[in-house]
Amino acid sequence: MCYRFLTFPPRAQNLMSSDPTLYEILGGSDRLTEIVADMYSRVLGDPELAHFFEGVSIERLQRMNREFIGSALDGPIAYSGGDLVAVHRGRGIGRKHFSAFVGHFADALQAHGVQPDAIDAVLGRLAMYGGKITGESTVDG
Repeated sequence: MCYRFLTFPPRAQNLMSSDPTLYEILGGSDRLTEIVADMYSRVLGDPELAHFFEGVSIERLQRMNREFIGSALDGPIAYSGGDLVAVHRGRGIGRKHFSAFVGHFADALQAHGVQPDAIDAVLGRLAMYGGKITGESTVDG
């Protein structure tokens, strides 16, 4: 008898597991909404980042980020925004900007009582998208 080993996407694997998703560890929809709002208050107070958001609907950005982050962390949320590369292309967003943005997210997570190991796991997941947002390769070479 031959058995085939199936590889499921992370979310499908998690549905078959009793381990909580990163989304669940963060506390679900309401908690993610609070964390994203906190992050944007930090981002908008950062002179290195604030100019990227001039004339932009912060409410819409918060909604898009809740969707994106919730989806990226295996939550039951579908991201309805545009392609990350296309949306961020030509905006002058570099690695230092992405790092600062994610740093504010980490600070918001910590302020909301998320444990350091969970913060590390979340940041690791979000780091996979850095190249799409900056337009830079994530592989040195």
